[in-house]
Amino acid sequence: MRSEGKFYDDKNFPRGFNRSGVFTISEAALLLDYGRTMKGLTEGTLEAISEPERQFLAEIQGQLEVQSDFAKCWLKYTSKTTQKVRSYTLCVSQRKQYNQHDDDNESDIENDLDY
Repeated sequence: MRSEGKFYDDKNFPRGFNRSGVFTISEAALLLDYGRTMKGLTEGTLEAISEPERQFLAEIQGQLEVQSDFAKCWLKYTSKTTQKVRSYTLCVSQRKQYNQHDDDNESDIENDLDY
């Protein structure tokens, strides 16, 4: 596959692909060196001129089973950049204390001290 120059995605990976914790070292290198070509091929701004590029297009379009490292890496990249990010938070709420209106009972006072 030809290289069209270095590929960066500062919006989604501002610290680079290899520091993101998402990609392996080899995947980060593939994206950096061939990402522009892969992006151009998928968007249609580049035409496939070699067999690896034609295979890449067929794999990402679902015509062939995904086997090449280029297609695996690009599909992983697109899945990480197009999915909504789910974030979870932990909420802490204070326990409601119910007032018990019993007769003044020493056991209630002792129970309150147990909290």
